[in-house]
Amino acid sequence: MGFLKDAHRSFLKYSEMLIDKTEEYTRLAKLNLEIKRLEYMIEKNHIEIGEHVSGKIAEGAAELRLDDETIRTRHQNIMSHRETIAARRREIEEIKRARSTGGPVDPGKAAD
Repeated sequence: MGFLKDAHRSFLKYSEMLIDKTEEYTRLAKLNLEIKRLEYMIEKNHIEIGEHVSGKIAEGAAELRLDDETIRTRHQNIMSHRETIAARRREIEEIKRARSTGGPVDPGKAAD
């Protein structure tokens, strides 16, 4: 009977470890997907700035102000997305560092 009790404990222990690893990899995947989405949004904002400038040139504008509402808004979006990407990369590094040191990974910080 002791063998079955030990087997049961081992099974529970390894099941918990598996669940923890699965949660960790899921969290990493969510963070990486968010980074990819934000990089796409940065690219989209760059394209929108380019289209805006191209449209102004086509209209015959001789100069373009950098405080133009469209340019300023898109630039703010780009900067905001870059800050968020940097924060997500820091989270990824924290997870990897915790994994390498064997420390606990806080699953409550998953990207939603």
